[in-house]
Amino acid sequence: IGGWSGGDLTQISIAIVKYWTSMIIIAAISCWIYLFASNPTVDEYQSRRPGCIIFTFIAMDVLHPCIYLWTVGNKLSNEEIAKMRWFQKLTSPGWWKRKMSIIILNEQVTNIFRFV
Repeated sequence: IGGWSGGDLTQISIAIVKYWTSMIIIAAISCWIYLFASNPTVDEYQSRRPGCIIFTFIAMDVLHPCIYLWTVGNKLSNEEIAKMRWFQKLTSPGWWKRKMSIIILNEQVTNIFRFV
């Protein structure tokens, strides 16, 4: 990426990081689903579970940058939200971005992740 000339390098870098962090989070969720859905024996369960736990910690580490990058630039104001009907809110990507930002990017969740 560093030697690429032409275009907006910042936007390309942000896109790469957004999709990379999203893939890690989705892979961690898939790891747990596979662990329980594959009906492992006791030995297989004991050998797979530590990997899922470690991968979950890695996913928690990239959750904040992922949410921040996906929600940055959301221009939806409180006045616009007040004017929206419930169906408009449910179908608006800006509303969902704002809700995810409020849920994940707050001091309490940050402190929980910092502690863990």
